[in-house]
Amino acid sequence: MDNVKNERSYYPYVVIGMILGCVVACGFTVKIAVDNPVEMDTFYMEKYQQVDHSINTILELQEKFNAKFDLAYSTEKFEMGQNSITLTLTDKSGAPINDAKMTMMLSRPDSNKENKQFNPSKVENGNYTFGPFEINKPGRWQILSKIERGEFKGYHKNEAYAAQ
Repeated sequence: MDNVKNERSYYPYVVIGMILGCVVACGFTVKIAVDNPVEMDTFYMEKYQQVDHSINTILELQEKFNAKFDLAYSTEKFEMGQNSITLTLTDKSGAPINDAKMTMMLSRPDSNKENKQFNPSKVENGNYTFGPFEINKPGRWQILSKIERGEFKGYHKNEAYAAQ
């Protein structure tokens, strides 16, 4: 009698299974990436190509702006419905600045779909009032501001929460 063992080798099945598993995992990765596109960062309120091209100049202007001016936000909380916000711009001595060009954007950190951009509705004694505007989604909001005054240019971000 022959005492030959019939052993099966599972090695080829494991290799084929691993290749198929990698293909399936890649497919899921592509599907998730297509369903959740990368949102552009809106901190500088410009296209990222422009920001990338001139980031050193932007940072230099920001540093000069921070050395000369102070900016304060009137709120860190929104209510559902009508809201407004006031940004106070003063120089380092505390004197109000009324002649700056200011733009504000409300943005959600997770998406650019609900971005709202505003110009001041009223400027008085260094207080730039934006609004009224509608907040209809609770949660975290970013208040992005771009301020230009002569050779100075500054960008600021503040967070506020909307509660029901």
